[in-house]
Amino acid sequence: MMQLKPCLGAAAILGAVLSADACTSWTIHRSVSHSGRMIIQKCRDSYRGRLDADIRIAPNGWRWMRIGSNRHYPNFGMNEKGVAITMNDGDSTDIKHPGGGRTAMAAALTIRYVATHCATAAEGVEFLKCVGRFGWKLGSNASYFVADPDRAFLVDLAHGYAEVKEISGGIGVITNTWHLPGGEELSTKTLGFGRGDRSREANVRAALKKGRINGKYTLRGCFDTSRLSRKKGNPATLHTFVVGAKVLSLGASCFELDKEYPAFLSYAYIALGPQQDTIYLPVPMSLDQLPDKMRDGSWAQMAYDILDNAGIDHPDIAAFAKLEDKFLAEVETIRPQARELLKEGKREEAAKLLNDCFRRQFAEADALLSRIHKAALAKAGKKPTAAK
Repeated sequence: MMQLKPCLGAAAILGAVLSADACTSWTIHRSVSHSGRMIIQKCRDSYRGRLDADIRIAPNGWRWMRIGSNRHYPNFGMNEKGVAITMNDGDSTDIKHPGGGRTAMAAALTIRYVATHCATAAEGVEFLKCVGRFGWKLGSNASYFVADPDRAFLVDLAHGYAEVKEISGGIGVITNTWHLPGGEELSTKTLGFGRGDRSREANVRAALKKGRINGKYTLRGCFDTSRLSRKKGNPATLHTFVVGAKVLSLGASCFELDKEYPAFLSYAYIALGPQQDTIYLPVPMSLDQLPDKMRDGSWAQMAYDILDNAGIDHPDIAAFAKLEDKFLAEVETIRPQARELLKEGKREEAAKLLNDCFRRQFAEADALLSRIHKAALAKAGKKPTAAK
């Protein structure tokens, strides 16, 4: 069990102001996933600008993966212990920060702390409870998914408030509204917003079910669900990707957590940019570092340019999915080989096998995305846009 003392230190060290983000997220319990591993996916909305990812080393020596829109803080995070964390906005409230010398912590700071300090999902939950109940949360509303290879949790948070529910089976889907008892006393959410959130969740659950194999939820189903588009004004088609509206999903990550060797065999399937205009790239936790194009914002910028000039529901989505299926099959071949090497104590050889596979896949993905990007700009008579 995590002690409260580190939480106090975290509030003082990590205090800063960063905006919260809206999104659609889901957790698939390992008992119902096709791979038998815990899965968390987040699709982040309402953001347009630099989007990148890298591998970092925490002060305690842990390796962790940062994905997001700020070069110092994550919107998505996973560490070498197999802990992954995402955050959505929760219900609106009229709670004010209590002040009294308490340092406010934005969502990205709490994600970073969990990724750099927590060896289990339960430790992450204890930290988040500490942040909420002691009034350190910046902004008054949040919902987190925190998972490791064995356990997954939903945490609803506000100033002076934190409720937790373990996800012991099945799937959990959240948008931007609380789900746990207790929050009704604090919520100021109106019917209109609540109806939209619940419709979105219901449609995402239905879409994920369609992607099952033998009753088990798949990575392919996660990717496809994240690309579903909406007919404007129709609640029956309210999905994670919204057409012709300010709320548009412009980045997604799907974490798959390995129990035996999380520092090597856990994967983040990263889509930098709009899901319909980019490729889900499998990134093993063993990777030494991500390519420069994913670190400097230019990979996501290509996806933004494709969105601006080719739109969504374009024919090249089929090419993205075909390449992703190839990548998934390769990962399923490489991962058992790496596992055998790890069992033999050959850590360097296992890491090289996994990392070489990633580099081959990135080269293929970059070639495809660059070709589609170039064609989209040429058709529109435009030049590439520099990353911000």
